[in-house]
Amino acid sequence: MRHLRWMWLWALASTPALAEEPWVKPTLVGELDYRQHGSDVEGFDGFTLARLRLGAEARPLPWLVARGVAEWAQEKPALIDAFVAMTLGDVRLSLGLNKTPLFPSAHDENLQARAIPELSGLAQSFWARRDLGLELRWSPSHLPVETWVRVGNGSRSPLGNDNQLPALDARVDGRWGRSAGKPESFWGVRVGAGAHVESAYDRAGIGGIGAQGFVYYRPPPVSGSRTVAEAHARLDVGPVRVAAESAAAWERRSRDTDGNPDTPREALPRLESQGASLEVSWVVWGKPRDDGPTWPRADEDSTQALQTLREGRIPRGALEVAGRVERLWLGRGAPDVQTGGATSGALAVRWWTTSFLGVGVAGYVQRYDTAPLEDPDRRNSWLVLARTTVSFN
Repeated sequence: MRHLRWMWLWALASTPALAEEPWVKPTLVGELDYRQHGSDVEGFDGFTLARLRLGAEARPLPWLVARGVAEWAQEKPALIDAFVAMTLGDVRLSLGLNKTPLFPSAHDENLQARAIPELSGLAQSFWARRDLGLELRWSPSHLPVETWVRVGNGSRSPLGNDNQLPALDARVDGRWGRSAGKPESFWGVRVGAGAHVESAYDRAGIGGIGAQGFVYYRPPPVSGSRTVAEAHARLDVGPVRVAAESAAAWERRSRDTDGNPDTPREALPRLESQGASLEVSWVVWGKPRDDGPTWPRADEDSTQALQTLREGRIPRGALEVAGRVERLWLGRGAPDVQTGGATSGALAVRWWTTSFLGVGVAGYVQRYDTAPLEDPDRRNSWLVLARTTVSFN
């Protein structure tokens, strides 16, 4: 009891001044688009609510945080984040539904803060997205290293796994300069690699997904071991950022030929997929991007920006332009499977008006290797969107 009393007193002493700042804060991310598609089968033109994420974050102690967020811009609400995390020195432990660590463009940045609004086709296809699990992140202050290890259910569902085996994610990065938490540095480098390993059971393999969510390549079901290897590099020089990502996947297949689950399944040829992307962004005016998940900020501080708004004037904000090229090869290595893939490009201009408001336009083009089933006579695709983002996060 004495030890418990001392732990309780220590926790109270570590608690921030609750009277000065609330320790439970709401989270809101809303994104409204106006879209024009190259084909009616890929989406509806006009206004679209791209995202509406509502939730809350509680931080009762400096080293403890709990977060819950749901996505409402769907036919029915879907849970996005539901986890508790604690930071003890150089180690951060988290438990719950959260992003898996591979692909810095998907994991490290907030979705609403990307230079190009939507994820690359590479990340959309190869990234494991979210799962329910336990994660350890080690980022020692005395070494230029950052490491993640995560054990999860691998099913993208908070309700449980689709089989008895867990999924494993591991990622190791080297980081220097601005990428090592030194925002005043003129340059920064982050280089790393990771892997995702799991066992699937009659689940769709890696397919091709466009920026608008249209599935242009549908793979056959996979069953057995799945391995996704990923490598990335990022260079910051002043206001310019160059980021490259690549991935390769190997997915086993099998089928039940007699309807008896107790007998061995027939093995089928393994699927192999690869992809790579290169993105360049430039903050024309404003502060350069740092290693955090937020978007670029104006050169003026928040007090000056607030005063500008109170006077009814438009803040200068930060302006960013970006471009991306990528290539995917999907469904290779199996003679009985139709291969797919795409060559893609994107351009975007985003004006980060304030710390909570951003507007921009973006254009995407794709050339499919194989025409989609919904439109077998067409292999070209394009999308233009204008987006307004509001984020209190």
